[in-house]
Amino acid sequence: MVFNHAAAKWLSPSELAQPFMAMAFLLGSYAPVIFFAATGLGAGIQAEVQRERGGGHSFGFGRKVAILLVADALMWLEPTQWLGNDFLGFIALCMLMLEPLRASRRGWIWAAVGVVVVTVLRYGVAPLVIASPQPGVEPSWAAFAGGLGSPSGFSYPPLPWLAYALFGFVVGVWTQRRGETVVRRRGLLATGLLIVSVVGVLGLVVLVQRGGNLVRWGTVNRLFYLSGFIGIALCCGLGLVLTSWPRIARLLELRGLSSLALVPMHYAVIATVIVVVEPVTWSAVTFGLATTACVVVSFMASRAWERVSRWMKDQPGMWYGLVGIAGVAVIAKFWVSDPRMIVGVAVAGQLALCSLLLVTRPGGGRSP
Repeated sequence: MVFNHAAAKWLSPSELAQPFMAMAFLLGSYAPVIFFAATGLGAGIQAEVQRERGGGHSFGFGRKVAILLVADALMWLEPTQWLGNDFLGFIALCMLMLEPLRASRRGWIWAAVGVVVVTVLRYGVAPLVIASPQPGVEPSWAAFAGGLGSPSGFSYPPLPWLAYALFGFVVGVWTQRRGETVVRRRGLLATGLLIVSVVGVLGLVVLVQRGGNLVRWGTVNRLFYLSGFIGIALCCGLGLVLTSWPRIARLLELRGLSSLALVPMHYAVIATVIVVVEPVTWSAVTFGLATTACVVVSFMASRAWERVSRWMKDQPGMWYGLVGIAGVAVIAKFWVSDPRMIVGVAVAGQLALCSLLLVTRPGGGRSP
């Protein structure tokens, strides 16, 4: 995600065409695939844990969805754009879709069926019954529903992106149900997943060399859709490998609030680099080093913000202050025009919303 957004913000078209930068930008474009799959994975695991041990949602389900939707609006809201949905908002929609499945022991079956249905609708039915958007013309809502294009303010059509969350849910349920087997045979599982990933990547390379294209922006073509599942397998395999090195795993993990705080933090770090060092000519080495540094700083800042939020949790009146900051940020989006101020307003509002996962209204108790 950081490499993708850094490439988009820092690089000129000629720099982005260089092999290393182009590869970083392409690989980074799979970040939503992994995030949506991880949302489903977590929902599947939590559903099984709650069935076994009881208990409810951490932080409160309704509060999480509301926070994600408002934080998402801070990414696209402006005087001429009152309706939209981006990355965080789509995660909230995935959560809403998966919530009924969490309550059923056979929810994973419906999720698996959902993957098939989404695939057939997007790549079989939609192209036959919905006209493809014309170049330069705003896609219709029908085209958006069918995954053939996105109107302004909307980044992720429901088809086929929901399939990744549904697939993740299936994996999450069975990972939890077979947890002891996964732990005992993690080396074998990791090897199998990595072999499948390597074979899949080689197959993609062959197809691309024969004229195939990996198209994600605006619409998701068949090749990119398939490659998304290869990316999920690769990340699962690497995740299992990291469990053998717990110290390294702890350096790379972000939990709870800090995983959400990473979104505004990395935007702030990338914007800061633009202010401090641009204009600059980027080489593969300088871009790689600078972006890696951004990853490290973003991770550290996200963890630090979680600690700050835990401190604010015990301070009187903090809930009102955080709600006020978030509200002012939303209003300011209609008035601020300087690009740097726009980023600053969005980051401030989103960080306040992150803290509201922990800081509750006095006397309000837990969200449902």
